[in-house]
Amino acid sequence: NALTALNQQLEAASKRLKNPHPHSLAWAAWILGRLGGWDGYPSSKPPGPITFKNGLEYFRAVAAGWSLRDTCMP
Repeated sequence: NALTALNQQLEAASKRLKNPHPHSLAWAAWILGRLGGWDGYPSSKPPGPITFKNGLEYFRAVAAGWSLRDTCMP
């Protein structure tokens, strides 16, 4: 699904920037925070409501495109 694909893109090669959560609400919130501009480091402050709002808006646009990925236009 779209969240799994985005998670693979947002995770970095270093262990510190891997999504530490199993597939759950916290896992999805980590992805939305990263999409909203949060740096993802455990030592930084957690993402706030504005960051989540920005991430959710970005995700909605990506999800709309994801739903059209198999549509064939003649």
